[in-house]
Amino acid sequence: MTFLQNNKTKPEDLYSLHIKTVYNFSYRLSGNEDTAGVLTEKVFLNHRSEQDKLHLLKLTWQTFSKYCGCPDPKGNDPFQQALLTLPPDLRCAVILRDIMGCSYHQISVVLDKSDFETADLISKARAELARSYGKLKIRN
Repeated sequence: MTFLQNNKTKPEDLYSLHIKTVYNFSYRLSGNEDTAGVLTEKVFLNHRSEQDKLHLLKLTWQTFSKYCGCPDPKGNDPFQQALLTLPPDLRCAVILRDIMGCSYHQISVVLDKSDFETADLISKARAELARSYGKLKIRN
């Protein structure tokens, strides 16, 4: 998979290569454009040089966990609203797997969980997401 290769990137190229990925992940986690922008800025201000994309995603998750409380699900996208109803660790796992295409092992690195725990989180997240999404579609 070419999405998350563990080769190192020069610091000057890091921002231009990974800004969209970090921002999109931040947006899916937070559900808010302003929050996603702040998270993205914090990640790039706090990263060490020559990190790869996997480490940037992990730093994004850690920054989100540290600074962001529960999001306020707003907007017209029922899928994003359903994502925001998930607990943060389930949301992170399902975003990384089903939206961003990360492997279970890569997700376990980001979440500091075992591969088994990661598989369990993804399974739970998918089930809860299906329930939430179904309820939101019925209301809309």
